[in-house]
Amino acid sequence: MAGIKIDFRIDDERVMRALGELNQRGRDAQPAMAAIGEDLDRATRDRFDEQVSPSGDPWEPLSEGYRKRKPKRQDEILVLNGHLRDTLRYDAGPDYLEFGTDRKYGATHHFGDDERGIPERSWLGFSSDDEENAIETLLDYMGEPLGE
Repeated sequence: MAGIKIDFRIDDERVMRALGELNQRGRDAQPAMAAIGEDLDRATRDRFDEQVSPSGDPWEPLSEGYRKRKPKRQDEILVLNGHLRDTLRYDAGPDYLEFGTDRKYGATHHFGDDERGIPERSWLGFSSDDEENAIETLLDYMGEPLGE
């Protein structure tokens, strides 16, 4: 093999510890994922209050027929008792974040149901601000000062 070869060895205990910690952070980002879950929970609740999708589009209004027979909160969309908004949960792991609700009707309202006349009202997802915040959280997590 023609050319040049350089061997470089790090023989500094502090540097090796710092590299080991950085490597571990990359394999277990659970603290960052949990922080993103908290941020997403807050943002989704805010969107329920604003009655908008993650992209900022207003949810389709209630039909006049449903509005008339709705027992309470006739002017609020996706809110009757607040159960959908109040059952938001997340599970944060070393390399994943699951966010949503265990209520089956959450998917029905998110995707709509033509057979039942329920329009799609996107309530779950990342806004562009959510995405920027998540990236910033991950970068902050990876860039925290390494142990001495």
